Amino acid sequence: MVQRLVTLALLAGVTAVPCQTDSDCSLNGACTDGACICDPGWTTLPHGPDGAMSPGCGYLDFGPSPITECGPACTFHGGQGGVDVTTTSWGGSVNLNEKDGKYWMFAAEMSEHCTLSHWTTNSQVVSAVSDTPVGPFVRQAVAVPPWSHNPQAVIAPDGTWVIFTLGPGFGQKPQVNCSQPTVEPADLDHSDIQGVNFTVHYAASPRGPWTPLTFTPSGWDSNWTLQNPGNWNPAPVFGEDGSIRIMAHTDWNPWAGEVILEAPSWRGPYRVHSHMGDRIDRCDFCEEDPFMWRDKRGNWHVLYHRMFDPYGPLDPNWGSVVKPTKTPVPLGWAGGHAFSKDGYVWSNWTRCYNTSVVLTNGTVVEHQRRERPKLLFDADKNPTHLYNGVFDTSGSSVTFTIVAPIKGTHAD
Repeated sequence: MVQRLVTLALLAGVTAVPCQTDSDCSLNGACTDGACICDPGWTTLPHGPDGAMSPGCGYLDFGPSPITECGPACTFHGGQGGVDVTTTSWGGSVNLNEKDGKYWMFAAEMSEHCTLSHWTTNSQVVSAVSDTPVGPFVRQAVAVPPWSHNPQAVIAPDGTWVIFTLGPGFGQKPQVNCSQPTVEPADLDHSDIQGVNFTVHYAASPRGPWTPLTFTPSGWDSNWTLQNPGNWNPAPVFGEDGSIRIMAHTDWNPWAGEVILEAPSWRGPYRVHSHMGDRIDRCDFCEEDPFMWRDKRGNWHVLYHRMFDPYGPLDPNWGSVVKPTKTPVPLGWAGGHAFSKDGYVWSNWTRCYNTSVVLTNGTVVEHQRRERPKLLFDADKNPTHLYNGVFDTSGSSVTFTIVAPIKGTHAD
């Protein structure tokens, strides 16, 4: 099954899909003379009743991933040199710094030799650099101390680097030293925090130094389960005028809920866009970890960590309000995609990529989990590389960050 899916992913781009509008092509292509012409980086797979080709242009079209010093498809492990296989990382955000011509990653790394099981106490954001987008990325410094997780670094129109994270750079519990006997840390006192607030960190360059800025958004519902300290999985997108729009996660359980926040500047003030509340995903027990962007036509897109969706035919009850009995992160469809013309009203959230990766030597590696999607784009706003945090299938508790080049773009 895995080999078949991967083979289809490599070959399906030559098949035209019937369409009436660009929406039939997932807004990742143009409906031309009744057929979808997919943009670079996107393709179509047989999916649906009787193997129908759908959704049109809804799947990322991957090329092979490299085998690096830290492992198959590994682009950053963390620790010394960024390739220490005993250090845990969990995904990273990558941008090209035009001033030095290098690619800068901001990754979630677990401090004190801890694994992902201590992400709520020991996750920190570290910077790493590479001459190429496939890496491996060489670790530089801690940009945001614990607690900080799932970084998304964006460059403002004025050149300011801004890191959005889960967590404000401090936690409700102290870090754990995982080299020592396990001791449950005591809670820290943050009773001075009033209301819902989130913290970003900014700098003039990717080397820092980083300055925190805390803001309180208006309209954040007190009934949403994700409150302080800043556990909101932000997915920011800048407008050309410096305004910013963010998709943010609202609920731990039932693994759903996304809302749009807007501000005239990354400095705020932020407000929740009330249209549809936090139900723009229109599903339950289905998704987390949004990554949002705007394409060259001005359309909006989001990738997300797709949950409860193993290989095989799609469960007709997927996304229902009933909690599934199977694991939320099975082998299978780990990534999903949705699109929107205005960034407020979104399509259904559909399959986009799975947990398998083709390597440059022709072999296929399967991952137990593949989460925290982040894309890198070329100057034409086509996706060139996808980065994820993964578990391998060996049972190791040490996770790492992988890269998958995307075909048909400047990644070739």
